[in-house]
Amino acid sequence: MAFSIQSLLFIASLAATSTDAFVTPSGAALSSRTSTAVYAEAVETSNADFIVRAVEGGEDDPTVVDVAAYRNNMVNPQMMVERAQKKRDSLDTTKEAINGLKAGLLYVGPIIGIGTYVSTSGDNALTAALSNYGLFGGSLGAILAVNNYMGRGVHVPDVPEATNRIVVDLSEGLLRKQDMGFVAVSTSEDEMWKKIYAPSNGIIATVDTQLRNSPNSPTGVRTVEGLPSHLHIKNMDVHYKKRRQGVANALMELIIEHATTKTDAKALTLEVLGANQPAVQLYRKFGFEPRENPNKRSANVFMVKEL
Repeated sequence: MAFSIQSLLFIASLAATSTDAFVTPSGAALSSRTSTAVYAEAVETSNADFIVRAVEGGEDDPTVVDVAAYRNNMVNPQMMVERAQKKRDSLDTTKEAINGLKAGLLYVGPIIGIGTYVSTSGDNALTAALSNYGLFGGSLGAILAVNNYMGRGVHVPDVPEATNRIVVDLSEGLLRKQDMGFVAVSTSEDEMWKKIYAPSNGIIATVDTQLRNSPNSPTGVRTVEGLPSHLHIKNMDVHYKKRRQGVANALMELIIEHATTKTDAKALTLEVLGANQPAVQLYRKFGFEPRENPNKRSANVFMVKEL
């Protein structure tokens, strides 16, 4: 079994780099790739402390990053960097160095040694195995030990790197203008709400939609057999502290207006979990009716509203 220094360094880089700085919280389930409209509420209030608006999208629209931060459990790129740096600063570098040495000698080294022994024929199999164990296991352990002792066991991204990561994961459709986005933004002057929604610059709810079956559909957008040009609502998420306050109603009204006046859509479509009855009732209120789901593999309720 042959191993190169390049292979060893690659293994070391993978083992030494923590992905904690890039862990996307559970809000990632509502990324621009999600195709189920969820978390809508059916209660409206006249005392609105928010506005709703469309998202232009593209590389020059800062709202794309704000949407990603909202979906990242209110953690924006700057906060990601600060948290990673704080974790790095809190490490016991001596302990981490010992752990790095153990990783090489107790985990990687034995695997390489056993692999060498099995793949080597002749009387020198054991010698070759021990040699590779010491060479690669020891070398890798030393590299990891030094790396960890210097505090590099936790990767600290810069802001552009962190921004790219959450945008690609959580709002790529808006970035590439394949989706039409809509947001609700808090206008409350209450300092508590300002603090809570500061990471997303006030965004309290997001929706991604996509124009399908239209000559004006962006390149790469899927077509759905049996439907006219339509605006598909891919997801709807209202922050849990702002549900049942008319946010989803206002967003739905804006989407209908936008589809009618700014697109050639003849219908609105969406999928929703059948168990999410508040959302189902909200969509029925706006004229959506269940139809056979074009996606035969989906257990969600498919709903259509003619425009």
